[in-house]
Amino acid sequence: MQLFQTIKVLIIDDAPTFLFTIKSMLVKLGFSETNVLTSKSAKMALDLASNKSFDVIICDYNFGSGMNGKQLFEEFKHLKLLSDKSVFILVTGDNSAATVRPIVELKPDEYLLKPFNAITLKQRLSLAIRRREKLAALYAAERQLDAEKGLELCSEIAPFHPEYYFVIERFKASFLTILQRHEQAKNVYLSTLDKKELDWARVGLANSLANLGKIEEAEKIIEQLMESSPNDTQVRTEAAYIKLKDSDIPAAISHLELASQLVPGNSERELIIVNLCLSVEDYGQALERYRLYLEINKETYRNNDFSKLGLVRALLYQAHSAPNRLALIEEAKHHIRALMNSKDESLLNEVEMLKAHISVELGFYRSAMSILKSLHKKECFHHFYATYHYAWLLNVMSVESEFSEAIQWCGQNLNLEGNQIIFSSKVSMLEGLKKSNETKKNWLKQKYQILKDNNLDQRSLLELYLAINETAPLLKTVCLNIIKTLAYVWPRQYGVTQVTEIIERCDNVIRQLYSEQELATLGYQQYYQSAVDTCNNKSK
Repeated sequence: MQLFQTIKVLIIDDAPTFLFTIKSMLVKLGFSETNVLTSKSAKMALDLASNKSFDVIICDYNFGSGMNGKQLFEEFKHLKLLSDKSVFILVTGDNSAATVRPIVELKPDEYLLKPFNAITLKQRLSLAIRRREKLAALYAAERQLDAEKGLELCSEIAPFHPEYYFVIERFKASFLTILQRHEQAKNVYLSTLDKKELDWARVGLANSLANLGKIEEAEKIIEQLMESSPNDTQVRTEAAYIKLKDSDIPAAISHLELASQLVPGNSERELIIVNLCLSVEDYGQALERYRLYLEINKETYRNNDFSKLGLVRALLYQAHSAPNRLALIEEAKHHIRALMNSKDESLLNEVEMLKAHISVELGFYRSAMSILKSLHKKECFHHFYATYHYAWLLNVMSVESEFSEAIQWCGQNLNLEGNQIIFSSKVSMLEGLKKSNETKKNWLKQKYQILKDNNLDQRSLLELYLAINETAPLLKTVCLNIIKTLAYVWPRQYGVTQVTEIIERCDNVIRQLYSEQELATLGYQQYYQSAVDTCNNKSK
């Protein structure tokens, strides 16, 4: 009884009967009535916790509207309303897989199925409070991503708390993984499995093997786990991670999508899927998943200006190749207007980049280049997604020198993540963009070598320029050579409408990316008029 007297508790549920029942149970168990507060809504709970610290939170999973218990738990953590000793317990009256799986995936300190009695509540509370109290320093190291300190604490705490042996071993292996000491982590998992067959240790072992390059061994373990626990999203997520290590991104996406079908509403998983879709240039799917991500988070702290920036980026990536590009651009403009009132300079720099992207899509290349040059001088992007977007635009515009620098900035902005697979998904985005750029450069190099080494006739030369333009439409010298050659050569199997479109597209690039003085020196207007005249004559 003495244990509970000073503990401060917050009970959250939209049902007054439940609030009264649990509070009565706690008072009978020895909690001070003045230390037990109740809340009928998520908003009220956050207000209470902002003004008063609680040692125990008992929260229902399903509210009538707004955030659910899972989202509220994440909100508490984001707002730093939970100490490292705080216990968070989720409660539900629905024992269906659709409700229990998300709770298990969230990993609260405990979860209880209604109805339960005072004895069960006391047992679960006592265990959770004691565990949090004795291992608080480990939870703090985990939250701070201080893996070195965490390992020291594991060694210090373990001899005094053998009852938490497996919990401490799990912490130890996690810290070793953060430090990329995968061989040692593997040995911890193997030692754990020698003592007890635990799924988390098998998943961890697979992770260590994958990080050590032993993909086949890792896959074998995961396949066995998927057979025995096909609905375990932790196993599915690890399967996705292993596929990422093997550079099989489509398979990784498939595992994550299946996990999302099993347990909808996981924000981090949806963001990972978005990242992986971007890495393979599946912009339509990336946009669809990002809209789902926003829908999941519309009542949470994640619904902010930076999430809106993410939506605009997704819209513009898709607009680059979609038939409904103008509608996507208009939607992007609508969201940009709402962001322009911000006083956050870093956010406004990103808004400028979005404007540059829209300029590219609408063919206003001079404006886009002006904005990008200004942003480059500022070196103003300090998080991964903004830097990636900047590098993506430079790649589209074939600005190679700045692209190389921007890719370096992307790598520098790959900060340590608490979630290993989120970090890996960002790495996949970076590697995908680098590969796309490298593939394009190698292809162009081969084509330029053909131009250099082969004595091509004028028609073959034109068709080679057109092929280059298809891959890299903003190379101004190629556009210029196309206009020059079209003045007196007609490409095979091209109609008048096609050639007219080519002339218009190349002319737009040339007039925006060359200065007027350069165009005058080149005598460009004469070449352009000859190309137009040739086209007009063909149409007669």
